This record gives sequence, C-alpha cells and structure tokens, in this order.
Amino acid sequence: MIELIIAVALFIDPAVTAATTPAKGQVNAASFRERSEEPVLQGVAVTLECTARVTGRVEACKVLEETHPGMGFGQAALTLMQDVEVEPPRTDIRFARTIVFTP
Repeated sequence: MIELIIAVALFIDPAVTAATTPAKGQVNAASFRERSEEPVLQGVAVTLECTARVTGRVEACKVLEETHPGMGFGQAALTLMQDVEVEPPRTDIRFARTIVFTP
C-alpha cells in the first residue's frame, strides 16, 4: 500500500514530473543551460583586401572571404577598417587582413 501511495505522489507532484519529463516543445532548465552556454557561432572570420597609402591611411577595402556570408560580418569588418592608419609604406601597397569575431 505504501508503494502505491509513493507512486501516486510522484506521479501527481508537478515538480517531479516537470523536472524529469518536459512537455512536448519545452526544454527543462538543465538542458537549456547546457545549450545556452554553447557559442552561437564559432570561428567567424572575414578576410579583407585593402590598400595602404603612402599617407598611412587604409582605403579601398573589399571582402575576399567570409566564413558566414550574409550575416553582416563582412560589412562589420569593412566598418572596422574605416579610419585605420598604418605606418606609411614607401609606395601604395595592397594587403590582406583576416578579422576574427569572437563571442
């Protein structure tokens, strides 16, 4: 008889059933935490080709390659390179730079 009472109590107790068997379409808190700690995107990188002018200004950048195209990282990398200055070269040179975005 005691076994029956314990079984019914476990079956009726919402804390026990919610923690062990989430409803369809729902996630229990532990598995949500495990998934939410994973980075959404890993290894997001953009390679740019730019010109370093004899004045030291970096201009005319274009995206050569993106690991996640269409997500805005190419434009973000171009924006980061605006107003960048380098040690002035003897002549204008083209160079490539890879920018890695980390979460």
